[in-house]
This record gives sequence, C-alpha cells and structure tokens, in this order.
Amino acid sequence: MVQDRLNALLRAAALLCLLPMAAMAGETLGWHGAKGEEGGASLFYGIPQSDHAPVSFSCPQAGGDLLFAVTFEPAGAADGEETEVLLRAGDITVPIVTTGTRIEMDDSFVLEGRTALDRRLVDLLASRGTLTVSAGDEARQFPLDGAREAAAALIEACAAEAARAAVPGVDACAISAWSTDPDPDGLNVRAAPRGDAAIIGTLPAARDVGGERFATEVSITGSKDGWLRISEGWVLDYIGDDPIDVVFEGEGWVSGRHIGLRLNYRHLHSAPANDSPVVATIAGTIDGMRYGPDSILVDRIHACRGDWLEVEGVLTIDGTAYGPRLRGWTTKTCSNQVTTCP
Repeated sequence: MVQDRLNALLRAAALLCLLPMAAMAGETLGWHGAKGEEGGASLFYGIPQSDHAPVSFSCPQAGGDLLFAVTFEPAGAADGEETEVLLRAGDITVPIVTTGTRIEMDDSFVLEGRTALDRRLVDLLASRGTLTVSAGDEARQFPLDGAREAAAALIEACAAEAARAAVPGVDACAISAWSTDPDPDGLNVRAAPRGDAAIIGTLPAARDVGGERFATEVSITGSKDGWLRISEGWVLDYIGDDPIDVVFEGEGWVSGRHIGLRLNYRHLHSAPANDSPVVATIAGTIDGMRYGPDSILVDRIHACRGDWLEVEGVLTIDGTAYGPRLRGWTTKTCSNQVTTCP
C-alpha cells in the first residue's frame, strides 16, 4: 500500500515536470498548470522546474481520478494512516480523505488522496482570495491569485466529463472576462442558461473611477448554448487602492452576448485546437496603422472549453471599425481592462 501511494506521488511529480522550460526555478511562488502526454494534466502551487510544490492536483489520464497532494504534517498524522483534509475558499468546502507518507530522502511528510474534479472543486479553484488546507486544528494557506488561469488545462482534461454529467451539454473552462452590457441597470445573472430562467443576481454597469470606466469582471467556469456559467463577479479599482468589490458569488449564467475581453493570440481557429484551420490572422497594417490581436473589440463570447473561447468582434483602431465581424476560437486571452497581458 505504501508503495502504491508513493507510485501515485511519483506519477503526479512526473506531470509537474512537463511545464515549459521557460519557467525557471528563480521565479517566485505561484500557480502553474500543464498538460500531460497521456491526456492528463496538472496544477500546482510552487516554483517551476524545482522540487518545491507544497500543494498539487493532477490526473495522469484524461477523465481519471484527481490526485491531490500537500506537504503538511498535522499533529497526530502518521505514515500510512488516513487523515481528512478540508479545502476551503470563501464559502466553498471540499473534503478529501488522504493518507500520510513520509518521504525519507528529504524528511518531508505528504498527505495524498484521490477525489473527483467536480463542479464544487472547480469553483473552489476558480475562487479569489485564499485556499486554506486544514486537518484538525492546523492549517496551511495558499493565495489563489492566478489559480483559475493555471487550472484551465486540468479542468479541460479532468473535469469536462463531470461537468457534462452534472449539466448536460456544458463545456467546462476557466476564463476571466468582463461585462459589456450597456444597460445602466446592469447584466442579469440567471439560474439556468435560458433567457426565461429566474434572475438570481445582477452584475452592475461599468463604474466611473478617476475619470475611467471599469466594467464588472467575472470568472467563467463553463458554457452552454451561448450562455456562460460564472462563479463570481467583482469590480476592480485599477487606479486607486480600494479593495476588490465582490458583487456576485455562487453559480449563475449570463448571456455571452454581453461579455468581452482582450485577445493576445494572433489567430482565430475553426475549433478549440491549435491544429484546427485558421479562419483569421489578426496582424498587419491598414491605412498606415499597424494592428494586432488587441485591436479586436470582442463584444460576444459564444462558447468556452478549457482555456479556449469562441469569440466574436470587430477590428477597431482609434475608434474606427474596419472590415466584417470576425468569429473564431482563440486562447491566451486577457481580462485586464487597462493593459494587455504578457
């Protein structure tokens, strides 16, 4: 049994080593994700290309069980014995039964367990704030900044089937975007992906902050029939030091007709895959002005899958629209309202 657990940990560690070499060990702690060779994926908090990953999630094969591991030795934990670990973020709590393993080579203690990457755990990873990992009266905490974006590969590989089983026809994803609804009363959040579903919340209209207008941002966890499932909505002050104003928490649906973001990827594809046909290349010169992906004014999102989005928009330079509306699948999107993302 101990050998089986150790083998599971080694498989998880092998997945973590698949991250791009561009991420060097000198980087600061953060969330990182990667796809595996057999359709699996991983997510961990730590430093790439190093052995420092105090908490990790991985599935060696697509659709398989999720392996969870945390370097943590609460009082009373013992090698080979079970310990219930609670993952908490906001009002979401996910229990995982783990087994302790002493790693002699570096004298560390790891709690490792298996679970399903269901919608509740997806929402937890897409939360803002802090992830608390607790056992008994002891806990470790990890900031969730960047977790939702890094978790996209894991959600696509490991949670898609669970999400579809929970709500037929839903594609799972992990994307941030913002409301483009011009209605001064805000954008309705509904209980289901239908225009006649009950309204359970409202995303406020864009606010004026220091002479600038900032829209309500959302965390998108899935899509169906042109509707986007969200787990949170908030307003961020990009100019001052005001704290994040969370305006919606829970699960709800908004129309993709009123959601936008920035593009960083220069191609639009016919499907959510790099090897699918390119339907448009967003780079060039028009009327003597150069343009790139961020010149597309995205005003509609049709669907999402993993870290891919099917978007629609118009090439716009200095307020002037050029050419027909463009539609296609893209990745590497940006939800920052004041600048393009790296």
